[in-house]
Amino acid sequence: MKFDCKKSKWIRSASGMVLVILGYSEMAVAGSYHSSVNLPTVHSRGYLYTANVPLRGALPSGTAITNVSWNWNVTRWPQGLEVYLCHGASNCLDISRQRTGSSSFFTGRLAKQSFYYAIRMGATGIVPVASHYGRVTVTW
Repeated sequence: MKFDCKKSKWIRSASGMVLVILGYSEMAVAGSYHSSVNLPTVHSRGYLYTANVPLRGALPSGTAITNVSWNWNVTRWPQGLEVYLCHGASNCLDISRQRTGSSSFFTGRLAKQSFYYAIRMGATGIVPVASHYGRVTVTW
């Protein structure tokens, strides 16, 4: 059996190209978006205020979340204030005492479904509470 040098070079080149293409396709699947919303001013105790965080950009279908980061702010830090970051109807994370943070709580959920902030003042809190902004970074 005779060794074919040209054929060997072609096979190595083709193998290298396949590895490069697979590497780029893997990178194309990973990504993130950043979005923000003005949070509502809390005027009443016990009432749940919500603010929808808009989706940004075109997300690939079937994309699953790997991590979510947030940043929110209100004037002062009043006792009894409850702040939740929610994804879907009942999938909420209590972030009341974490103005800035990151979590894998939403891992595996669809990235195309939007997030929203839910804010409530407890029965003993002082109102009104001036809210400023809520930011979210979703990584897939």
